[in-house]
Amino acid sequence: MRHQSPPTLLAALLAVLITTACGGGTTGAVAPTPTPQPTGSVSGTVGVSVDRQRVQGIQVRVSRALRVPPMSAPRSVPGEVLVKFRAGVSPEQALEINRRVGGVERKRIPRGNLAVVRLSDQTSVDAAIAAYRRSPLVEYAEPNLYAYLDAAPPARNLVPNDPGYGLQWHYPNVNLPSAWDISTGSSLVVVAVIDDGFLFSHADLIGVTVQGRDFVNDDSDPNYEVCDPAAPESHGSHVSGTIAAATNNGVGVSGVNWGGAGRTKIMPLRVFGNYGGVCTATLDDIVEAIYYAADHSARVINMSLGLSAPSPPQSLQDAVNYAVGTGVIVVASAGNSNQDLDASPRYPVCLNNVVGVAATDISNGKAYYSNFGSCVDISAPGGDVTTDLNGDGYADGVLSTTGTPTNPTQYIFFQGTSMAAPHVAGLAALLVAKGVTGPSTIQSVLQSTATDLGASGYDFIFGWGKINAAAAMGAPAPINPVRAFTGDLSGSILTVRSNMVAVGSDGTFIITSAQSGVWTVFAWQDANANNLIDAGDLFGSTAGVTINPGATTTGVSVLITERPMSSSPITLAGSASARR
Repeated sequence: MRHQSPPTLLAALLAVLITTACGGGTTGAVAPTPTPQPTGSVSGTVGVSVDRQRVQGIQVRVSRALRVPPMSAPRSVPGEVLVKFRAGVSPEQALEINRRVGGVERKRIPRGNLAVVRLSDQTSVDAAIAAYRRSPLVEYAEPNLYAYLDAAPPARNLVPNDPGYGLQWHYPNVNLPSAWDISTGSSLVVVAVIDDGFLFSHADLIGVTVQGRDFVNDDSDPNYEVCDPAAPESHGSHVSGTIAAATNNGVGVSGVNWGGAGRTKIMPLRVFGNYGGVCTATLDDIVEAIYYAADHSARVINMSLGLSAPSPPQSLQDAVNYAVGTGVIVVASAGNSNQDLDASPRYPVCLNNVVGVAATDISNGKAYYSNFGSCVDISAPGGDVTTDLNGDGYADGVLSTTGTPTNPTQYIFFQGTSMAAPHVAGLAALLVAKGVTGPSTIQSVLQSTATDLGASGYDFIFGWGKINAAAAMGAPAPINPVRAFTGDLSGSILTVRSNMVAVGSDGTFIITSAQSGVWTVFAWQDANANNLIDAGDLFGSTAGVTINPGATTTGVSVLITERPMSSSPITLAGSASARR
């Protein structure tokens, strides 16, 4: 986003409010000793609804040319506009406005009250936008812009086998090994990757996803389909592997988060398809994907993509604002044209509430292709496949998972700000796994702990510097883990009947001091640290759990999901002993 001073870190973790009742009494009277309440235990798992060894026999390809759209590539979908009608406009009124302009609604994005309108052959995009903007019933209208990927298509040259963690110089470069001593990720953290799809059969990506969606084909299968025949390997799978490839499994490469069973999950959201022979995504699909991610419990969104426009697309800004309002941190790549973003802005990196990521090379210098300007907040390794400065016999690109539908398990060196962004998104996910919540807090941690590069302090090349994973994970910050407890909910009051325990990174918990009886088991993450169960928090419950004195009830499963923005807050009540 356009640079502002970083938010100040909170000094300490906010304490959970304790509701107590105090009664009067005669001075000097001795209160009777209360009879201890019989207690038991309950254990189970919490889920979200919705070691580093070389491998043998893997062909590693090197990407050399950056994927930059040709100058002749269209900047918007011909004959389409996005229209946001004002609140209260009826379907009949919208239909009449569309008729007068010369358009038909092709799709509606309910969360943003946004219509995708297909124009008649006799109506130009500019004329339609002007007509919609004249209507008092329309909030805004804009072109349905195309977005392009910020990475390189692989070249056709093979390099020797035996890749693996030892070739991923970009992880020690940001002090990840020390960060892994604190956390390797959590099964309760979901990262949405808005990209070209996902290779579900890749050997290093099996079991690292939650349910995603394909917005190109409008179905629930975001499996990768070749987007660019000249560069058939999956860009989104490369990005996803950097964030959370299956790790410590003796196969392939590692991720920033150690993907796999009981670890951080990827939500693949496919928006890129082949339009007119070019791999592109439409603005409406990107907007819809952001809303989907925010409404389906993602905590981090990665967008290694960009589109050019003279002014910020309002529909895209609205979607980002919605996601951030629900507690999601949004990360985007700066682009690969070596351009000043203040002179040639691109989006989403230059939107408000977006963490903009520039790319560094193996020597901690500016990657030669990386864009720069006030939209850059931070930097991370993006690689440079034209060099081999560490002398390992391989190009200094970013190595990750990719492939094609017919050859799904490949490991390729890519370069680009597309590769830098998932390092930042992955570190943000590690912070969430640690219990750090809130987009502004996470961004502040990332920026305040970054390794300063270039000019002292903030600069337009590196932002606040290159991410430092160990420093970020070790920094003091409010911790709000997912907690499990028993209780009962009546209206807007939830009475706690046990101690509150932090859920493990693998989703397991054991409540050791639960009042006996038949209660509900709850799981909750106070994402905004306001001591209320409200919009944006992760919350779920399983009712009818019997707890017997002196015994442990096992096998309880609780699914948590993000509470919608329209949710009424729930207040916690309970004794001091139950709330510890």
